[in-house]
Amino acid sequence: MNSAFNNTNVNMQLVESLIQAIYALSPAEQIIVRSRLLTHLPTPTQETTPSKRSVIDILNESPGQQLFQTPEEVDRYLQQERSSWES
Repeated sequence: MNSAFNNTNVNMQLVESLIQAIYALSPAEQIIVRSRLLTHLPTPTQETTPSKRSVIDILNESPGQQLFQTPEEVDRYLQQERSSWES
């Protein structure tokens, strides 16, 4: 078990029961449960978040994530920047 949970009040019996119930669902039902959990669960706290983050998570949080919607927009921006260096 993750050391971040050692100091919290976790009902492991309930957790295991829920996991077993989820395993008993059909694949389609499991997808629905996963989607609902990911949508409605709170964001992990610093205590429960691993110290290493994935590159994808970092990129998704970066300001550039909101600036460009397509790879073509990124290419266009980079071309403009490169052109400005030459001026």
